[in-house]
Amino acid sequence: MANSGYVDKELFSTSGTFGLLRKELIEYLGLEYAKVFLRRYGWNIGVVHAKEVEQRPLSLREKLDCASGYHLNSGQITDVISDRILELNPDDTVKYMYAKGIWINSYEIYEHTNHFGKSDSCICHTLAGYASGYTSYLTKREIYIVEITCRAKGDDDCAFEMRMIEHWDEKTKEELQKTHQAPMIDVLNQTYEQLFLEKKQTEKVSSFHNDLTIGISQGMTIEQILDTIHENLNVPVIIQDLNFNTLHSIGMTEPELEAVATDFANQMPQTKSGKILMKHIEPLHSIQIDCTEHIRLISPITVQKQIIGYISFLYSCEEGPRKDEMNFLQRSATGIALCYLNEKSSLEAIENMKAYFFEQLLQKQYISKSNMISRSYLLQIDLNEDFYIGNLRIIKKGIIIKDSTLMNKIIQSFTTYLEMHQVQIFITEFQQEITFLFPKKEKTHELLTNILKHLHRIFKSYEFRVGLSRSLHTIEDIPEANQQAMTSLNIDKKSNLIYYENTSIMGSIINPVNMNTIIQLAEKELSPILALKAHKKDEFLKTLYAFLNNNGNLQQTMLDLNLSMSGLVYRIQKIEEMLNKDLRSSTHSFELMLLLKSLIILGKIEMD
Repeated sequence: MANSGYVDKELFSTSGTFGLLRKELIEYLGLEYAKVFLRRYGWNIGVVHAKEVEQRPLSLREKLDCASGYHLNSGQITDVISDRILELNPDDTVKYMYAKGIWINSYEIYEHTNHFGKSDSCICHTLAGYASGYTSYLTKREIYIVEITCRAKGDDDCAFEMRMIEHWDEKTKEELQKTHQAPMIDVLNQTYEQLFLEKKQTEKVSSFHNDLTIGISQGMTIEQILDTIHENLNVPVIIQDLNFNTLHSIGMTEPELEAVATDFANQMPQTKSGKILMKHIEPLHSIQIDCTEHIRLISPITVQKQIIGYISFLYSCEEGPRKDEMNFLQRSATGIALCYLNEKSSLEAIENMKAYFFEQLLQKQYISKSNMISRSYLLQIDLNEDFYIGNLRIIKKGIIIKDSTLMNKIIQSFTTYLEMHQVQIFITEFQQEITFLFPKKEKTHELLTNILKHLHRIFKSYEFRVGLSRSLHTIEDIPEANQQAMTSLNIDKKSNLIYYENTSIMGSIINPVNMNTIIQLAEKELSPILALKAHKKDEFLKTLYAFLNNNGNLQQTMLDLNLSMSGLVYRIQKIEEMLNKDLRSSTHSFELMLLLKSLIILGKIEMD
């Protein structure tokens, strides 16, 4: 005959779902009632697991040792570290028991701080209830776990103590025994309707998120995502870059967009240049900003751990955001990020093609100019329009960095930023340099300045400098323009954005036609010094450069090099002997200075 009795089944749920339930319990029952409810909930789960262990042929000590395994498998923590004192009677019953320990990665910490922020008290009630119920059932004694410190309060760890009921103080004992008070059915009945509505709201949020995810997997564009958001929520939405320039919007006219942009800018702190300063918002989080004429919920758009922009929901001051609107906003931010990531993946193949195409231009590896221009149209860049060749230099503590792994990350950040501004470029690592082709625009300087700031925000320990060639009209001049870009960086080592056309006359003297001739001449004239060992070569080159740069002033040169006068005079005499030149001669000094500057500009030697 079939067993018709009820079978107790273990149900599984996500921490996020439980977090929503936990949030509602606290909001509708109050913190104290919710605390008792959660401890009792944990206690009951602990008892269920203890009943399973009770059936095993194990000693009491062994049964108690099984607790951590059950606890870890429940997903409530990732580890527990504890020390226990257990004294048993001859009949294997408990005489004395005490323990203390630490819960690692309590799920209650994340869920509580996610919904309520920092707490004034310990909040791992389910964990404490679980361990108390499990231990008490097996030992047939009242044994309670109390959380002593909690990360939700800002403490370093979630630490707990376990004591027998008679060993807790009277106040704690009274608090613990509330776990076994009569069920709070009356209170729960009052909140049933609210919880039911919350369940419906949670289902709506989940359905909304699934619709976005499925749509994105099927190729949904950002505009279609905004349509979906607006259709579901009927709320104006804007997507902005890191400088809060609007890239996409829905639900507002142009005048309305300008009005809220001005209102937002007036509310936010700004730099002297007018750049809006936004405090850091963690991914999958959002904040509310109350402006004068509107309220906005704002969340970062994060792609591969980098914030690339922001999405905002906008409301009138009279209405304000609806309940749990932040859940929709965070899921919208995730959807937008997935869309950008999806586009990024498909664009990576195109970027590789563009890099190869650009390298062909840099090396003049093509037969037909018209064919290359036609191909550039397919890559969304019009080479009939004016453009620049740029060189991006990476510097750390005064040293030029040429690490390929780092360069690839920087190139990705560079292109991602420009994608947000709908600007197409060619960029590649070429001859251990980051080289790019940039279309000439009205706001070229502003855009490149913002890119440098963006890179510095992401790669904080590095400095970035950009050298730009003269404006080009034909692809045939690209190799020469590439040299101009690098030359400009070597001429001006102080600015972070240098235009070749603004550099000194030295930049015009050196060009690809005479570059090799200049190098050969310089190496011939300076060969006695260049042939020395590295430290001696640097010593004499710096002495020669400083002496010539100071127009033969020994006193100033001595100070610049931190040398004694006798030491400086010795070096000058030695240099004159090696080069067979009179450094006091204006002709000789001019020629030598010209050669030294040429080698510096061409990157053959470095001079502090």
